[in-house]
Amino acid sequence: MANAGFRFGAFEVDTETRRLFKHGVRIRLQAKPLEILEALLEKPGELVTREELFRKLWPDGTFVDFESGLNTATNRLRNALGDSAESPRYIETLPRLGYRFICPVTGIASDTPAPVTQPSPPAPTKSHRLLPVAVSTLGLLAVFLWIHRNAGATRPQPAFRQLTFRAGVVGSARFVPGSNNAVYTVTAEGEPPRTGVVSLSGGSSRDFDFAGGVLASVSPRGEFALISRMPARLVRVVRNKTSVTTIADGARDADWLPDGTALALVRRRGAESLVEFPAGHAVYASRGWIDGLRVSPAGDRVAFFEHPVRDDDGGRLRLVDRQGRVTTLTGLWSSAAGLAWSRSGKEIWFSASRQGATRAVYAVSRTGSLRKISNAPFSLRLFDISHDGRALVALDDVRMYMAAQLAGDETARDVSNLDSSHVDGITRNGHILLFTEASEAVGVHYAAYTLDRESGRAVRFASGRGLALSPDGKSALTIDPEDRSFLTLTSLATGTSRKIPGGGFEYQWAKFLPDGNTLLVGGAYPLEPLRISKQFLSGGTPVAIADAPYMDSVEVSADGFRLAGVTGGQIQTLDLRTGKTMPIPFSERAAPVAWSTDSENLYIATLGGKPDRILRLNLRSGRSELWKTIDGSGRLAGVVVAPEAGAFAYSSEVNFSRLYMVSGWS
Repeated sequence: MANAGFRFGAFEVDTETRRLFKHGVRIRLQAKPLEILEALLEKPGELVTREELFRKLWPDGTFVDFESGLNTATNRLRNALGDSAESPRYIETLPRLGYRFICPVTGIASDTPAPVTQPSPPAPTKSHRLLPVAVSTLGLLAVFLWIHRNAGATRPQPAFRQLTFRAGVVGSARFVPGSNNAVYTVTAEGEPPRTGVVSLSGGSSRDFDFAGGVLASVSPRGEFALISRMPARLVRVVRNKTSVTTIADGARDADWLPDGTALALVRRRGAESLVEFPAGHAVYASRGWIDGLRVSPAGDRVAFFEHPVRDDDGGRLRLVDRQGRVTTLTGLWSSAAGLAWSRSGKEIWFSASRQGATRAVYAVSRTGSLRKISNAPFSLRLFDISHDGRALVALDDVRMYMAAQLAGDETARDVSNLDSSHVDGITRNGHILLFTEASEAVGVHYAAYTLDRESGRAVRFASGRGLALSPDGKSALTIDPEDRSFLTLTSLATGTSRKIPGGGFEYQWAKFLPDGNTLLVGGAYPLEPLRISKQFLSGGTPVAIADAPYMDSVEVSADGFRLAGVTGGQIQTLDLRTGKTMPIPFSERAAPVAWSTDSENLYIATLGGKPDRILRLNLRSGRSELWKTIDGSGRLAGVVVAPEAGAFAYSSEVNFSRLYMVSGWS
């Protein structure tokens, strides 16, 4: 059935009436820009050459200044979509070649919507790396395998062999060259990472006698590269030996080059993430974060996921060569984790999801042609592909729950709403929580809720991710995960809302200052570094705070004069009056979560130790004391505190994963 139109993001195109709508409101667009849009939507994810556009816009016999006309029409189209050539969300420019539509597209049939081939999906935004939850459980694997085992012999089906059985989260895995083994890292609750080797035939497994790092890569000669997080460094381990040698400080990810003599790295530099290919030679810089680094079999390119929001695992797949030439292979996915090159080097396989976190496995060519590999009802993370085509994957069963001890409560209790409840804010009196749901149940835009202690009811008040509650608790800030160029302020009493534009600024986070009329925001304008800025609710765009270092996990003091946040993995405070910064030394991962009313004490949550704790640190004396113990299981994903009310709430992510070898994918 022919398409009567297309949907992408907040937009819809009616090809029969030649009209463009956003959220149901018509957007005026001239004929030529609309024709360009239709041409791109008919081939999402594919290159549409300048010659093709010329033939469509100006048929034979038409004389026109083609270059000027096409550029003008494309600029008008970008303006209508709120897009930019420097940081595209919809239309990517391929210099001297043409354009590519990089946002997911759905075709609209005359009666029933039908999917159109897509490059990749939109990305949600998640506070403290808020992960939407896989709706499946590992029990579904049995159903899946039974169906495939009994599907008949007309088509070979993939075979799954379970390799690990102990509780924990499989963080990484690789085939060991020249053997019938795989090496992997698993982390169990409250324990350091363990790296071990397992037979691909099953049954035989043993741990190595070193710990403290997550496996990043295995060289052709069987040497291991592991990433240590505290401090961030890359260590090299010779197979079957216990000696550990540090080979790179500040490393976040790594992969061996094919000859095994050097590595490609992801390294942190201030607020940026750098791709070094090889180590020491920077070829790409990102204001977000980068993972999944994998060198091509030919050693000429490196692939990776770039995650534009610093606390979100939504990302797009990029490719860069040794000269720094970048190719964007996909648009933004809701959740992206795990990739590997195919045996031939002609494709990159990766695991990602269109919404939520139930990731499937896809393959994309170097020219951006996308195809789906797996079609399983559970979430996958791809780690490696062997020379004979077998794959190592983790099957994940993830849930994020929310617990709270609100004002007047004696203990914390489970107050989860759906299966991905992420806490974002709390009123000063400890009565109302702001939280976000990010699972498949609410779709790609997410949903923002409040929870009132008095009624015990969770009320959905807006689409998007919750960012902050106003000081009086009467309004809330949210952001559209598909468009970070504006904020939305919503009255919790009436439900009325208004947009707060950024004038090209792309927001990472936002907080209210104590006056309730001014925002503190983190983010950047295109091609500029991340920064902390102020913005008035009454109007105007963000204005940078001079000399303020960029920080994440920011908390504003009650008097509005000081900030606390995390930069370079360390907590520090900033005095807005003097510009003076002060580091807060901690031997474990931690983040600020609140200030006391007198602004003399900072509340800090530890992240990763079990049990997690909330400490009260006196900034004058430097002494800290235990304020609350967090008894939840899993990885702490968010904490909010109302100190004077004795109230707090937290979200915790519980992941139950197992390592499998898969044969038969093609």
